[in-house]
Amino acid sequence: MEVVWLGRASGLEATVARDSSIPFEPLVAAGFFGKGVVDRVKGAWCLAKGTVRCWGLWDRFEPDGLVAAGSYVSAAPLLAARLRSKPYFLLEQNCIIGRVTRFFAPSARESFLTFPTVRPFPGAHVITGSPLRPTLQEGRREDNGRTVLVLGGSGGARALNLAALDTAAALTNLEFIILTGRRDFELVRSLVRSRNVELVEWTFQPEELYRRATIAISRAGGLVLSELLSFGIPAIIVPFPYATDGHQHANAQYLASIGAATVLDQSRLSGLTTLVRSLISDEQQRQQMAHAARAAARPQAGRVIAERIVQCLAG
Repeated sequence: MEVVWLGRASGLEATVARDSSIPFEPLVAAGFFGKGVVDRVKGAWCLAKGTVRCWGLWDRFEPDGLVAAGSYVSAAPLLAARLRSKPYFLLEQNCIIGRVTRFFAPSARESFLTFPTVRPFPGAHVITGSPLRPTLQEGRREDNGRTVLVLGGSGGARALNLAALDTAAALTNLEFIILTGRRDFELVRSLVRSRNVELVEWTFQPEELYRRATIAISRAGGLVLSELLSFGIPAIIVPFPYATDGHQHANAQYLASIGAATVLDQSRLSGLTTLVRSLISDEQQRQQMAHAARAAARPQAGRVIAERIVQCLAG
């Protein structure tokens, strides 16, 4: 099966596609939900231009179908597919359905959900989990019982980074690995005041960090939560308070509801030290959370999704 990846030339996807030797076609794209008038006009222009380009790509590659992750970048490919009456499939990583997904889902051949959604999902769908690389499916940890992994996502999370430094300074018997993100690496490095902190700017092999983690402090993006579940890592989830439609809060609440995580509001980060100390010292609770996480993990999601897509297109 041949795959062509569509995405932003400046996005992380371009780097991943290149490193994975996957053909990549760049698209112009800009968000417009929740934006001002100027940004909405820019978003509409990008959508129109991207749709014209995707129309041409259908003629050029003659694909059997389209798989889209539902971000604003996928709006143009989906619109082109819909206008041409071509089959498409959707991936939804969050408990709150994204706006692009919500619009295109009724006409999708099938949508694949990472978690149960807060509201009824429109159109054919199945909960499969999120596709993970084989190295992220293994889920083996070498837990020393005292390593705290802090994850702020690809862009970093300044609030988590700074709170983690305070917690590390207070709990010098623990080891802290802070994935700072490229933006904040130098700032965080200048503020480190204890020897128990290891800083990582960014990595394409997060499994190397997951294997060392006793607990994790993380934002609540759908993909990182899927990875934490796969490794059975007890988590303190701090949802990004300004995420679109509050989807990170909903994701975090889902993990809490199954017993795999504790949710801490960003406005209460002053309590992070107490929470970390309590969780590290309670091995029984950590084991229960790890068991709940592994029970909810769906490490074979990629294979399941691929098989369903092939079966659907063949039928």
